[in-house]
Amino acid sequence: MIKEKSKPLSFCGQYIRKSDPDHFFCALFMPSDLREQYFRLLAFYTEITRAVTLSSSWDVAGPMAGYIRLQWWRDLLANKSDRDHEIAPYIKDSLDRNLFSAEDLLKIISAREEELEGIKNWNHWGSIMVRSVGQIQRILANLFKIRELPLVEAVIAAGIASETVHISKNLPNIFRKGRCPLPAEIIHDFSLQRSENGISVTSSELNAIRDILIEKAYFYMRRSEKACLLERQYRSVILPVILAKRDLHRFEQWDHLSRKRGIGDKLSVIKANYWVKLKINET
Repeated sequence: MIKEKSKPLSFCGQYIRKSDPDHFFCALFMPSDLREQYFRLLAFYTEITRAVTLSSSWDVAGPMAGYIRLQWWRDLLANKSDRDHEIAPYIKDSLDRNLFSAEDLLKIISAREEELEGIKNWNHWGSIMVRSVGQIQRILANLFKIRELPLVEAVIAAGIASETVHISKNLPNIFRKGRCPLPAEIIHDFSLQRSENGISVTSSELNAIRDILIEKAYFYMRRSEKACLLERQYRSVILPVILAKRDLHRFEQWDHLSRKRGIGDKLSVIKANYWVKLKINET
């Protein structure tokens, strides 16, 4: 865990502590240099995801507002934008140091553009997940010098499982903001429609959609099982899936749980990081 307690938290670290406390806590178990790169990647991912949150602008411009925001990030990565962003200097620094590439990040932008265009089916949804949160995991595996393909694929699957649980758990808030990270068949089956107030669903519809996403999350957790073979110095790359697993065990309470994690959740992450034998699919 973090040793240099007196070292000030970086800007991107502060950003993630506020916007994504789960990943922030898990990142504390990373070596400090890699932790900072993870904070930067997460900050970029958060901003790109916010770009497709379109509740109030959808009625006027459709998905165009999202495309414009994403194009601005494309221009920034290509050094074609005169505007700046608070996290941009840190992303540029990592690019200049070849810690990850603009091509790596452009894949994430492309995935979000496809979400705006409409997710055709569950296969397309899976592809978008691989090229968005899965791409963050792929870059992270590379930073940690995890090279074996089965382990890299397991790290990616763990990230997708964690993100799927996050989407399912926070679906009411995601819908209120006008984002719909779901395939066309869900939109059709449940007659989902955007308005200036976001996307409205009944409690029964919400539960039915969550059931489908939970099944997807368990699928990716099973695919992440090989990540248990990671040596302890690499385990921090998959720790968010430990919190996701605990969330799945109490899904019926999701709409009533505090956003702040309890001691039980934090102890589970600590145990997973240091325990001799790690289990992801263990009940």
